[in-house]
Amino acid sequence: MRPVILGDRNMRLLLAGQSFNMFGSTMMVIVLAIWMKDLTGSTSAAGLVFLLFAIAVLLSPLTGLLVDRLPRRWLMTANDGSMAILILALLTVDDAADLWLVYVVTFLYGCSGQIYRASRGGLLHSMLPDDSLGNANGVLSSLSQGMRVIGPVVGAALYTTSGIEAVILVDAATFALSAASLVLLRRPRDLVRSADATERGSLAAEVVAGARHVARHPIIRRIVIASAVAFGGAGMINVALFSLVSDGLQRPTAIIGILGGVQGAGSVVAGLLVGPAMRRYGEYAAACAGFLLNGVGLAVASTATLTGVAAGAVLVGLGLPLILVAEVTLVQRRTSAELQGRAIVASEAIINTPYAVCIGVGTVVVGTVGYRPIYFVVAAVFILVGAALLPFRAQTHPQRPADVSPVGTAS
Repeated sequence: MRPVILGDRNMRLLLAGQSFNMFGSTMMVIVLAIWMKDLTGSTSAAGLVFLLFAIAVLLSPLTGLLVDRLPRRWLMTANDGSMAILILALLTVDDAADLWLVYVVTFLYGCSGQIYRASRGGLLHSMLPDDSLGNANGVLSSLSQGMRVIGPVVGAALYTTSGIEAVILVDAATFALSAASLVLLRRPRDLVRSADATERGSLAAEVVAGARHVARHPIIRRIVIASAVAFGGAGMINVALFSLVSDGLQRPTAIIGILGGVQGAGSVVAGLLVGPAMRRYGEYAAACAGFLLNGVGLAVASTATLTGVAAGAVLVGLGLPLILVAEVTLVQRRTSAELQGRAIVASEAIINTPYAVCIGVGTVVVGTVGYRPIYFVVAAVFILVGAALLPFRAQTHPQRPADVSPVGTAS
């Protein structure tokens, strides 16, 4: 891992940019939700932040096509620069009457994240050999989750001590630094899409090509559907967490930032281990372990004791990278270069659509049923999904050769 990834100047710069980008994002999204809760006193208003952040998935066919048509490094640079400017619009928000602006910026924040992740996935695919993708994704995941340790804690502390203005300015600076790190990359390879002549014949075919590839490739389809089912339930957890903290733990909402940091600590460890685990056992096995850890973690957190919630956060933190890195690595390894952006955003869309819907459901039902039934049900869903995927684990065992299907065909 070290010679290929950490020993490469471009990879070090990409990792640095990822650090800045993820620090700002993890800090800002949680603070936006806390800010909305404080401005309105409404858990639903806080949950709406997560909903709007997630429903950017509706634009995924267009963002995927954008990523596959433009030089990925410069698209990421423009994306970060635009967000550095856009986030400053939140400085004009004075009271609850300006909530619409917060929600508009939150939605565009979600769109920006989609473009960044899809572009980065395609860029990694062109920069690294196939057998290094798992390690690279694991390191990036560990780094991202490390920012989840720092970002929410710093964000909550900065918001409490200096106000939302300070958080906004810091977030804008992180986007600018991320853009600068991308500018400094030295001629990374294959940034420009090279689609074949037959695919260029139809814009409609180009837009849906990523979704078609995911649907027709059974190994990718299986892990994407499993993730969609599990993370659909997890959408309600984002809303129920506020109720768990205020009604169960009876603590101020600022503690959510600390719990996010605890979860991130578990994910840092898992991100460093997931690459070697996939090389030894395969992507499906790693994902199954992740589903199980998430299910157990949510069940433990539902006890609504500080110890139980913290332990649950660690287990969820350990489980998430195992699922997410396994899924994106499978998509990258089994997708051709010209389809990377669309395949990545299509898989994200399939996963995030039920997630966004369930956030909306959660904002409605949490006031009626409370947090505990939601935690119990979602925990069971994660465990059942992992059990359903387990019999197929041999299909991604490292002894089986990986394949890359042609665009629009099954393997």
